[in-house]
Parts: sequence; structure tokens; C-alpha cells
Amino acid sequence: MARPSDYRAFLSANPSWPSQTFLRRRLEAAMWDDRRDDSVAWSWFENESPVSAKGRFTLAKAMLARGDRANAEPAGARGLAQRSDVGGHREQRARPVRRPADAGRSEGADDTLSTAAKTRPLRAAKRLGAGYVALAKARIASVKKAPNTRALLEAVRATCTMTPVSGFLFSKIQLLRREEKFAEAAQLMLSAPKDPNRLYNLDEWWIERRLLARKMIDTEEFRSAYLIARDAALPSRDIYKTEQEFTAGWIALRFLNDPATATQHFARIGVGSVNPTTLARAGYWQGRAAEAAGRQQEARNAYARAAEQSTSYYGQLARAKLGLPQIELNSQPRGRALNGWRSCARRKLLYELDEREMAVPMLADMGENGDPEALTGLGELTQRYSDARGMLLVGKPRSTAAFPFDFYAYPVNGIPQFTPIGPEVERSHRLRHRPAGERVQSLGGLAGAGYGLMQVTPDAARYVCKRHGATYDLGRLKNDSAYNATVGSAELGGLLEDYRGSYIMTFAAYNAGRGSVKKWVDRYGDPRDPKVDAVDWVELIPFSETRNYAAADHGEPSGLPRPLRRRHAVADRGRPAPRRRQRGIETALLSIRWREHRWRAPDMRRRPA
Repeated sequence: MARPSDYRAFLSANPSWPSQTFLRRRLEAAMWDDRRDDSVAWSWFENESPVSAKGRFTLAKAMLARGDRANAEPAGARGLAQRSDVGGHREQRARPVRRPADAGRSEGADDTLSTAAKTRPLRAAKRLGAGYVALAKARIASVKKAPNTRALLEAVRATCTMTPVSGFLFSKIQLLRREEKFAEAAQLMLSAPKDPNRLYNLDEWWIERRLLARKMIDTEEFRSAYLIARDAALPSRDIYKTEQEFTAGWIALRFLNDPATATQHFARIGVGSVNPTTLARAGYWQGRAAEAAGRQQEARNAYARAAEQSTSYYGQLARAKLGLPQIELNSQPRGRALNGWRSCARRKLLYELDEREMAVPMLADMGENGDPEALTGLGELTQRYSDARGMLLVGKPRSTAAFPFDFYAYPVNGIPQFTPIGPEVERSHRLRHRPAGERVQSLGGLAGAGYGLMQVTPDAARYVCKRHGATYDLGRLKNDSAYNATVGSAELGGLLEDYRGSYIMTFAAYNAGRGSVKKWVDRYGDPRDPKVDAVDWVELIPFSETRNYAAADHGEPSGLPRPLRRRHAVADRGRPAPRRRQRGIETALLSIRWREHRWRAPDMRRRPA
């Protein structure tokens, strides 16, 4: 491994080099593994923050050497929570920088067990005492959803005399929810600690509260649902902070009819944020709360703020509230010529060598961290080589951070040329009304792991091919994008036809399966019914991934994101109706491609929410 000074020199000389975070991790590992003098750590961390467990341990060790235990202990604790990159024998070196009470206090034990829940829980439990082994086994069973979880949790009560730690309470609440004992789970949740210092993982606690609050909505225990959401300790991730305030406000507004309380929650959404989706969500729901309270002008002002974020779901809902016309995406940004950027020259070489796959991680890293003007050059490069995935990787991250990269974030050249199944595309639209109880596997997401551009599952592909008399080929499904799009478009055509053009239901079924959509219609009503609030219907979807899919592609009655509708409306003028239906399917294909890359990194399978 190179020396820390080698990494520092390279990073200093190449500030635009991709994978900066990876290199910083390697630098920190070199400092920790080589037992470098504390002066080396201070020279780096004086202007940088650690990004790995080894980096945090290194910084904490240097702090201890200066006698700064007050700051060293929190740094060491955060390193402990992230210590998957620290080997067992090296972990022993981290003991001095951990809280000295960790070996005896239940809070410290909980932190150790919970952060190790998927790696080394039993080893951690043995360090803390025999009584914690039972707790560790119960926690492992809870994580794995094992059928003996309840028995192991009961064994904890029998073998441990300690005060129940928050992780034990978490597993108990989780078990009760899974057993559909929602009232008991809610009662225990409402008695759980609210002090963030007593909770091992604030984000996991919020996710469990969110799931339970939604179950309480289903059982019409709206007050309990609100308190469960309201009383959550502030999560760590910004997306969950937004979600917590929204959930509490939404329940207050839509189920408790309390716009005043809802307004307070919605006002805290997006404070200090520049994310267009967050700002639009805050403005839209502030508008809904003001409208419910009869403050019409205040509502219009809030909708106007949300409408400024016109490429986001809530921004488009706000524009509809205001009766604003359809909008265009921001035009293609212009910057320095391509040849003016070394980073562009390196990636151009990869395109010329037909090695665009090697450019993917570099483009992804630059999209997240690159200079805006350099990204403009990279965007032009990816467009020049018709690399839709590259355009999206460059444009999408910054388009959600108030940069005008819509042109690259929403490429329209991402669908491969393919021959539709059957003699003509609209055939799938003429094959009407499958049996009401029939279950078709989702193309991806919650109904199973999918493959390729469309994330098509093997079961869905078999069904579609059998239905249309086509040949099913798993190898081509995985590796042939045209074949993958052919199968996916056929299923999309069936979904659009069966749901009579509802993109909400189409994309919900695409992600979670037709059976799930049928359950939600039975429970929450039909979003095509004017008496059903379609926005609430989307928010009530119990799976977060499916909510994101349906929300991102919702735009009833026309069912398309407005920028996309405008772009294709111009192209479709004068075309015959079958061709317009074809464009609708192509639009859906593009939208799915955007969703796939929005919610997962390249070449990674999406996981259930």
C-alpha cells in the first residue's frame, strides 16, 4: 500500500480525478494500518473530515494523545458504528478510543450489538458479558426475520437482568408489527426513548416508526399514527428528516383535519435545503394546509414557490393547482469547449476505444462531486457519443441540487431500437381485460429481482412471451437491451390498457405487482375515481420504493411528467393514434430508465424498500 504522503500528493495534484472518496479512504487506511505518528493525522484532518472507520479511529487516537477525551470518544464511537473495514485484530487497537463505559452500560452495549447486527454481533456480545449473548442472538434473528425471533426475545428476559436497551425494544416493536399486533407495537413505540443519545441508529428507528404509523392509519388509529411520527428522534439523513416532518404534517392535515399543526410541520421541511424535490414538497403541502384553513392567498403563494421546481413531482402538482401551462426543460447548458478540460479528454479517449463501461464509475463520481462547468463539458461529450446513461449520470445528481442540468438529466435517446412483439405495437393495447384475480410478476422491484434496462423479472418475461407467442431467452433478457425493451414494452402496454391509461397504477403495478395494486384499490379506493384524492392514494402506498415510482411518474389525467408531455406532444402532432400510443409506451420506457438510475447505482440490483 502507498504511503499517506503519496495519496496526499496525488489528490493535491489531481483534484478532479474520479473516486476521490475511495482515495481518501485508502489514505486513512494507510495512516491507521501503518501506525503513523499523530502529527501525520493532524496534518491531514486539520482541513479534512474522516470518511471511514479507520479515519475516525485515527483522529480519535490523535485527540486522545492531546488529552481531548471529550471529542475523542464520540469520534471513536462513530468509527465503531462504521467499523466493517477494520479487521478483528486491528479492532482491539480501537478500544482506547471507545467510551470506557461501553463494557458495562446498556446504552454502550446496545450500540455495539446493533452496529454489529449484520457482521460480528456474537463477538461483540462476548466482550460485554454472557447476558448479552442472548440479546445478540435475538437481534440476529430479528434482522433475518427468523421464525424463532419471539422465543429468543423471551429468552433475553429470562437470562438478562439488565435494563432493556433500545435495540431490544426495537426488535420487540418490529416483531409485534410483523405479527400484525399493531396496537401493542404502537403502545411500546410510544413508550420508547426519545433521547437520540439512547437510540443506536436514528434512521432505523425512523423507518420503523414510519412503517408503524402507516399501519395505524390503516386501522384508523390516526392520533396514534400522528404521535408515532411526531415523537421520532430527528433522523440522521436529510431525506429522512424531510420524511419525518412530512409524515407528521400529512397525518395531521389529511386524517386529523388539523391544518394549523400540519403547517408547523410542513414549514420545517427543507429548511436550508437547495434540493428541488424537497423545496417543492414543502411548498405544495404548505399550500394544501393553507387551502384547508381557508387562507387562499397564502395557499397560492406556497404553490407558486413549489411550482418553481417544475421538474419535480410536487412542483408539477403545484403548477396544476395554479393552472399554469406546461413547461419546457431548461435548455442545454453551454460552457468551455470540450478540449479545454483534461477530464473530458480522458473520457473521450475511452469512448474512442469503445470502452464506455469504464467511463461509468468516473462519470458517476464526477456527477456527484465535479465542478459544474466541467460537468457541462462532460454532458456535451456524453451527448456527442449518444450515451444516455452517461448523460443521466452527469446530469441527474446536479439537477436535484439547483443546477440547470435538466437537458442531461432527462435524455431522450436512451431507448434501444427494438421490434415490438406481435405484428404491431398497438396489439398489446387491443388485448383487453385480464381476469381480475390474475397475478403477473412485476418487472422489477418488490416483486422480484429484474434484469437489464427494464429490470424485467424472468417470471414476467416468460408470461409476456407465452402470451404473445414469442421466444423466451434468459440470456438475451440479461444482455440484449433491445430484447429486454421488447418484453418490457409489451408488459407496459398491457398495464396501460388494463388500468385505462393511469400511470399511477401502471407504475405501481410495474414495481410491486398487480396483486398489490388490487389490494390498495380495495383498501384506499381507485385513484381514477374523482372522489378519491390521487395524491393521497400515492402517499398511502405502503412501500417507499413503489411510492417513489408512482409519484415520479404521476400526472393525472394525462399521466406524464409535464416536461416529458411537452417534449413528446410536439413530436406527435399530426401522427396517427397508434403512433401516439407507441410514443406513450416509449415515454414510459424512458421514465423507467430514469427511475432505475435515480434509485440505484449503475450495475446494482434494486432492493425492496
